[in-house]
Amino acid sequence: MKKIYIFIFNILLLVTRVYSVAEFSDGRIKLVLDDRHGRFSLFYMSDVEKKTYEPMFYDKNRRTSYLTVFVDGRTYVLGDHPYFKTTIRGTEIRPALVFESRDVSITEEFSFIRTSSSGVSNGVRIDYKIENWSSNPENVGLGLFIDTYLGEKSTPHFRTDLRPIENETQIDRSSNDQWWVSRRNERMGLMGSIFVTGLESPDFVYFGNWKRMSESRWKPEYVQGRSFTLLPLNKNDSAVAYFMDVGRIERWQKRQMTVLLAAEDIYGFEYNKNMPVYQNVEQREAPTVIIAEPLVQAAPAPVLNQNLQQNQNGIAPLPRSIPQRPVLPVSGRIQIDIETLRQLIAKIDEYIYFKTPITEEELRGMEATLQRLRLQYGLSLY
Repeated sequence: MKKIYIFIFNILLLVTRVYSVAEFSDGRIKLVLDDRHGRFSLFYMSDVEKKTYEPMFYDKNRRTSYLTVFVDGRTYVLGDHPYFKTTIRGTEIRPALVFESRDVSITEEFSFIRTSSSGVSNGVRIDYKIENWSSNPENVGLGLFIDTYLGEKSTPHFRTDLRPIENETQIDRSSNDQWWVSRRNERMGLMGSIFVTGLESPDFVYFGNWKRMSESRWKPEYVQGRSFTLLPLNKNDSAVAYFMDVGRIERWQKRQMTVLLAAEDIYGFEYNKNMPVYQNVEQREAPTVIIAEPLVQAAPAPVLNQNLQQNQNGIAPLPRSIPQRPVLPVSGRIQIDIETLRQLIAKIDEYIYFKTPITEEELRGMEATLQRLRLQYGLSLY
């Protein structure tokens, strides 16, 4: 009888295990981590005033985007296979999904980023780390599959900074492509990195039919020119996969890969190497569930000296006045752009008054922000 009670108790522990879904928000991005299925989801605040979020990739079934690992001849879909235990760890500003087995540990760590044309966070940086815990060397590879949907009703489904992607395509390190975009309309587009200087980029990026990818044992068999359709039912169903190719990892050693995902920016990830600095944020372990309001804050900007025409670096200050235009209601989107402009003014003041050196990259980033605002509101800022 005692053995029966112990058996029932163990079954109850298994059935009642508590899984958690954690949400993290910053700027216009919401990140959702699910340790039951080992998946993450990204959402973009398309309407700031109403705080309306839209999924950046397919969300009706979150299991269609997943992480897979190849270990010594076997492939595991992380979150689905009991060989790996899944937990949510990290801090509020650097949350992570961690997958642990007897031999290998995979960490998927997230941090918020913003591209050059955005005043607030509009994407995430994902750092992957594989560690070999076993007593022997392991041959390990990693694949991230993203079930995209934004560009499926348009032609082409994808576009890189150099070319359209109209059918199955594999891009390796010999290519000059830097980023790709899946765009639904002018307001919504998902952008992903391909190869970014200074980061541990993937070995190759694969664009193809989602079902064909999901049915492959490891990486899909590449056939140049094959369409995004798999008849009879899977029509125009495309996806993107990032691969860290299979490689040897010695005992207690590790391999790494970094992927950037963000809302579309016409300048890509060129300025993303300068990650935003978070100040006065408490570094603590993330609770089981975090629901944070989007952070849209900026320090008050000092007033520019009206008599200064330009500083030693040739940067002209903003004009004293802006041509009169009809008064518009101040929506959430306009408020964010105002905060962006204030941050830019504060930077210019710092360069002028404190003689802070300015790099060519920073200058181009500031020019890109001004250009975006000028095009958005039809103003001449110079």
